[in-house]
Amino acid sequence: MNSVPTASIWRRDILAWSVYDFANTIYSMNIVSLYLKRYIVQDLGHPDHYFDLPFAASMLFAAAVLPALGAISDHTTKRKIFVFLFTLTCCASVGLLAVIPPGFMLGTVVLFILANFSYEAAQPFYNSLLYSVADGRQARLVSGAGVAMGYVGSVVGMLLVLPFVSGSLYGLEIPFLSGSGKSGAFLPTAVLFFLFSIPLFLFVRERPAHRPERITFGRAYRDVWSALRNTRRYPGVLRFLIADYFFEDAVFTVILNIGLYCSIVLGLPDEQITTFLIISTISAVIGSFAIGKIAQKWSLKDLLNIIMSGWVIALVLFVFTDSMPVIWVLGSLVGILLGGLWTTSRPMLAELVPREELGRFFGIFALSGRTAAVIGPVIWTVIIYLFQPENPLGQWAVKTFMLDQVQAEHLPYKLGVLSLAVMIAIGLVIFRKVPHTSRVTHG
Repeated sequence: MNSVPTASIWRRDILAWSVYDFANTIYSMNIVSLYLKRYIVQDLGHPDHYFDLPFAASMLFAAAVLPALGAISDHTTKRKIFVFLFTLTCCASVGLLAVIPPGFMLGTVVLFILANFSYEAAQPFYNSLLYSVADGRQARLVSGAGVAMGYVGSVVGMLLVLPFVSGSLYGLEIPFLSGSGKSGAFLPTAVLFFLFSIPLFLFVRERPAHRPERITFGRAYRDVWSALRNTRRYPGVLRFLIADYFFEDAVFTVILNIGLYCSIVLGLPDEQITTFLIISTISAVIGSFAIGKIAQKWSLKDLLNIIMSGWVIALVLFVFTDSMPVIWVLGSLVGILLGGLWTTSRPMLAELVPREELGRFFGIFALSGRTAAVIGPVIWTVIIYLFQPENPLGQWAVKTFMLDQVQAEHLPYKLGVLSLAVMIAIGLVIFRKVPHTSRVTHG
């Protein structure tokens, strides 16, 4: 088996790989989490499902296609080409959102579906490239560095885009910018995502595929089905994927709705929402590096258990506290836990399966997570709808718990957050019997 040089996070190819995480989180933070849903709901006056259902559709499409793309990545030395094409499509779609007239909602929906699918479709190929720049336990550290760089990208992306939204940066007027509102985030996000992706294409050198050959989509799906049927050959893989389904279900839904929750329930204006997310993200950067270092010596299973238990506690506290200082602390904690999930889950899957089947299993990993991202937003949307004050369940809750008008308006969103804590708890029960991992097993 070919080896890669000893990993240092400052080596050029490792930095280039990590910077792609920096780039793509500019998209996920500004478009998915911060501005597009609020633009649709608060500026255009449409219900939540005008965002949630297109997002779910993009993830359903991704769930159908990504496992085959992952299988193809096991047989190709052209992973970077796939990353490039999907990244370019995502950036072009996001840029075009800036010129769609507000009344042409169908155009906005179609472009968002295309952008989000393309963003997701790049991930199996990008994840597979991790083992072109690092190996063994060192890959755990590099994975953590990539996650940390992603969170740095979130902060930098929010700060660079904010003046296009508000016309200023925390009171500092920016010359030649008057601020275009939430839709002003679209074009600069597309440009920044593409620019910061370039180092990956220039400096990461792919390792040869284990079995280089050209395969069709039909063959790829047969490979995926074979892998699913044979997961019993690799103890714990199926349980891990099912548990991850519940983890990802909750986490994706948090990412989608954190901006709207901060605005509606916490009453934060744009700049304070950005500050809240920046503080959370800086904490995540520190936490990702720290967890990446800890993961070199600790059991990945134990770490992931602690991380997801922390998620349950944080989400429950988030619902029941009215103290803003506590809210800000919980925001930082959730950021650290989010970084910890991404830092530990990628290498844990990689250590449960043979190296030569990484792409295929990363594709199945994407299937688990993306299918969850279909169900999570739909469940959230249903809860929000059912418990609106004007609907029967909402009216029942208002009378039963004697809620005032503000509490009644906040109730659907708080119940939505509690449902996410329940999902993670279910995942933790399933995760208990996943074995501890070591790259030695399949290295």
